Amino acid sequence: MKSLWGQGEKYLRIHRAAIDVSPGVARMLVIGLIVLVAAIFIAGDVGLWNLWNAQKTLQVLETDNSILEDDISYLRNDIAELENDPFAIEKVAREKFGYMRPGERVYRIVTLPPVNKNGREAPTVLDNRDVNP
Repeated sequence: MKSLWGQGEKYLRIHRAAIDVSPGVARMLVIGLIVLVAAIFIAGDVGLWNLWNAQKTLQVLETDNSILEDDISYLRNDIAELENDPFAIEKVAREKFGYMRPGERVYRIVTLPPVNKNGREAPTVLDNRDVNP
């Protein structure tokens, strides 16, 4: 190869400097590189940890979606029933709003709560303190 500067027949000589690295340091560099790549693979933006969390979130959203789809179909059936069936309208009026026909009587049965040994009322399964009868 001729000289890059065009000066006669001189050759461009590149001297390589040898870098001496002890085997222990080389081993530590390789292990550090492997640990870094593994950390990026596991905890990076598209790592396994985020993938696992995304899959859990997807499963929760899919179950919520299926529940909501069931609710929508149930409500659509109720809407169709209320649009076409006068007995369904009467049932809703009686149960939700307490309507009754003229001349009808409504009997409300009230049970007394059981009493503890201490003389206090014991809570029952039917006990709803938030709702007044």
